Amino acid sequence: MAERGPRSQLTMPLILLVAWLAVASAESFHKFLNQHVDYPMTEVPDAQRYCSLMMKRRNLATTNHCKHLNTFVHVDVSQIQAVCGQGGEPTTGDLRESYASFPLTLCKLQRGSWAPDCKYEGTTNTERIIIACEGGNPVHLQTEVPNYGGPDDV
Repeated sequence: MAERGPRSQLTMPLILLVAWLAVASAESFHKFLNQHVDYPMTEVPDAQRYCSLMMKRRNLATTNHCKHLNTFVHVDVSQIQAVCGQGGEPTTGDLRESYASFPLTLCKLQRGSWAPDCKYEGTTNTERIIIACEGGNPVHLQTEVPNYGGPDDV
């Protein structure tokens, strides 16, 4: 016979909560991939055209809204996922800073550009990243960390 009482009444809501958290985490990971990962990098003649194309292609620039700033990371997803483990160092909360530097394209909305005609400035660089992780997967790109040389680079 099934157990009845306070303990059994908590079991179903707990199972539903765990299932909901797993789905939410998976959705956040897929959103991260859409917004921030382009590997291999889409070939476009220059960074400006790249940004305008990718922002539209990824639905970050629509007829109603232009996302102001977005970074695309140009490495295999497994390298970014590694930052959530041995490839990154904990900073604050669920944020981790990568040990490795990654090739990036930073897309910034041009001043005076409005939906539906979103125009972007693009810059490329190689920098470390700070990401938020859930369940071993990246779910948010917080920022880039410029690579400054040591005392010998002055």
